[in-house]
Formats: sequence, structure tokens, C-alpha cells
Amino acid sequence: VITLHPSLAYFAGQSLDNQIVVFQGKDRFAMQKKKKFTGHQVSGYACDIAMSPDGQFLCSGDGNGKLFCWNWKRQKLLQKFRAHDKGPSVGCVWHPVLSSTVFTCGWDGVIKMWQ
Repeated sequence: VITLHPSLAYFAGQSLDNQIVVFQGKDRFAMQKKKKFTGHQVSGYACDIAMSPDGQFLCSGDGNGKLFCWNWKRQKLLQKFRAHDKGPSVGCVWHPVLSSTVFTCGWDGVIKMWQ
């Protein structure tokens, strides 16, 4: 699972070793070894990742039903939420206009809105 940064200079990809890795994609294709996002457990699921429209935040679901939100610039985990009770939180997407609103979906069949 990958997502593109709004600047179009980077893209982030969900890795099966429980981290999100970042690649430079503009001039030269190269992995940004110092820019990694950790703390979540994907457990082999294809958990979605999403960038906020302003490029300041990255969020991801995880295999335990949680939603994780990080600061893009510092790779600091800002918040984690218990998003879904029965199974993984597999989908997350930012609202295209309201940059403080995220939607998630999980295997429990529920879609939630987070503000």
C-alpha cells in the first residue's frame, strides 16, 4: 500500500515489518532511510495509509483495529485511536477539504469519522 505526498516529491509505503518507509520520487528515486514511521502492527494485512491534504500528517490503520497519526516532518506519533473492535482497521482516508477529518473502515463493517 502506498500514498503520495501532496508535494509530489515523496511517497510512503506500508512495509510488512511494521513500519512505513518513505521514498524520494522527484529527481532521483531513493529511499529516505531516516524517515520511517513506526509503532503500529500491520500483522500481514494490507492496511491503508493516507497523507493529509496539507502534507503535515500521515495516518495508518493497523492489524489490531487501531488508527495511528504521525507528524510528517518529525516522524513523531501524535495519536493512536482504538478505531475498530473486530479485526483490523484496513482503510483510512483524509477528507479532501477538512484537513482535521479522517475516515476509517475495518473488518467489523463499520465506517467511522474522526475529527
